[in-house]
Amino acid sequence: MPPCFRLRVWLVAGMVVMGVCRISPVAADELQPALPHEVVMGVATNLTRQVSSSQSFSIPTMRFEPATQEWVIEMVTIEAVSGEKHFLITLNESTGLACLRSLPGVACVAKADIRQQVAEARARADAELMAKTHPAPDLQGMAEALIRYQFDPQRTGAGASTRASYFVLLQSPDSSRGTDLAPEVVARLKRDGIETLPGSSWKPPEDPQHPVSPLQMQYSIGLPVRRADGNYDVSFGYYCGSLCAGSYKAVMKHDATGWHVVSTVMEAVS
Repeated sequence: MPPCFRLRVWLVAGMVVMGVCRISPVAADELQPALPHEVVMGVATNLTRQVSSSQSFSIPTMRFEPATQEWVIEMVTIEAVSGEKHFLITLNESTGLACLRSLPGVACVAKADIRQQVAEARARADAELMAKTHPAPDLQGMAEALIRYQFDPQRTGAGASTRASYFVLLQSPDSSRGTDLAPEVVARLKRDGIETLPGSSWKPPEDPQHPVSPLQMQYSIGLPVRRADGNYDVSFGYYCGSLCAGSYKAVMKHDATGWHVVSTVMEAVS
């Protein structure tokens, strides 16, 4: 197995992904994939569950081939009796067919129709572009509402850790570097016991495998993406090392009184 430069523990469809070792990037001037990594992982996991009872596996490589518009995933399951079992999974965004092959065989032993996922992903990409060209109102207020919700001590386990420093960075519609919380937002949060620092001043740990203590957490908040129901999806997460990261999605609404969190869900954690 090649050396891993990205290692996460994912819980997908009831199975534990122990490692994603190599995710090959796509050149900027080539056709970009529509499906996000987490959807590809979900489809690959569901196909694997059709042919294996293993609850853990690794993915040595996962790449997108622009010429064929196809994802290619190597999957290795850990079987109780036979040990490792190797599969090759392809997801073709052009044909909408996902296929799992049990190596060294070449025939599809499990298939899935992914046309709906591809259509939804492309619609999502259009919505994300709209979020940049026509951003939602009061992004600072959105970030403040989300932070207050996440660190509300009334919510079980949601209080900010006293042993962590939170460097908050908001995605900006007109800057690739993002933007910090406004001073007045920082002041209001601090008044209510929530300490934040400028995300632009955060520095990654020298050794990602061993984060420093107290934790220096980069807390990132994405742009609100309009949903069909009029609410917004907001991606957010934290990072403080290779095995100290999490990504989440919030559903938020905006009305005459400002921003409100409807719900949040964890998407990945390591």
